[in-house]
Amino acid sequence: MLFCAGFVSQAANTQENTYIKWVDNRIPYEVLLSAYEYQLTYRNSDTVEFDFVKALAYLAAKNGNNFSVKGDIKALSDLVNMLKEGRKIDSFYGENKYYKYYVEAYGAIFAEFIGEYTLPNGQTAYGLKNYHPFPKGYWYSHGDDFGNSRSYGFKRKHLGHDIMGSIGTPIIAIEGGVVTEFGWNKYGGWRLGIRSHDKKRSYYYAHLRKNKPYANGLEKGATVKAGEVIGYLGITGYSTKENTNMTGQPHLHLGMQLIFDECQYQGAKEIWIDMYNITKFLSHNMATVYKEDGEYYNPNLRPPSAS
Repeated sequence: MLFCAGFVSQAANTQENTYIKWVDNRIPYEVLLSAYEYQLTYRNSDTVEFDFVKALAYLAAKNGNNFSVKGDIKALSDLVNMLKEGRKIDSFYGENKYYKYYVEAYGAIFAEFIGEYTLPNGQTAYGLKNYHPFPKGYWYSHGDDFGNSRSYGFKRKHLGHDIMGSIGTPIIAIEGGVVTEFGWNKYGGWRLGIRSHDKKRSYYYAHLRKNKPYANGLEKGATVKAGEVIGYLGITGYSTKENTNMTGQPHLHLGMQLIFDECQYQGAKEIWIDMYNITKFLSHNMATVYKEDGEYYNPNLRPPSAS
């Protein structure tokens, strides 16, 4: 059992935990995309210091975490105009505790989403580094189902995002990291957990395909790269018997867990966020895959390798 870090107040002789304990991710896809486009436009600007995460935190502090597409896209435009006049984003809400909270929370979510990356020809580019979990050209359908009721085993809220698709669809690693969860779970069936290298995010991919859930070479402890094929869509789970399909439509259960203190990694203090709008945002970077000897690969990346 992991206990949460904190510090002892000498005055009150009590322990106070200072890490973030809850994140309510409500940012609409259209706002994410607008902020991303500004990031691309002004990343090398000498006069406009735009920052994707801080801009989102500015909006959340301004609107009280009550986002609206039209209103917040206009607010972003107004913000950029003020930055053109020499203002800094921190100057608006820099000492506001809610602004600081959103900077840290959104920084944990989007830490590795945008930046420089290496092209297959060795040149560098800038943009979305993380990938949509489905590759280019494969059918999928989804809606915002975070928080919906689930009852198998016990009544609970759905803490992931279900993406409907066809059995056997290759599943792509959204971000690079280390495989921490591998094998059968009576709820998620054949599933994978991949923890980011900075350890702030853990991605969960569940209900993978019966008989052939994982990409060749994948195992617990393996290191994967963003964009690699890690497994195949299925409908396993909801059974104590391994390799069992449940009833319903084939889909990927996708989750992102945020970790601000190690005690939050597993147990009652876990923080899971709504991935619906994030997944829509990631549709702007979808991997191309090819098939070779019955296995699917991203031609620009090596298959998973054990660490």
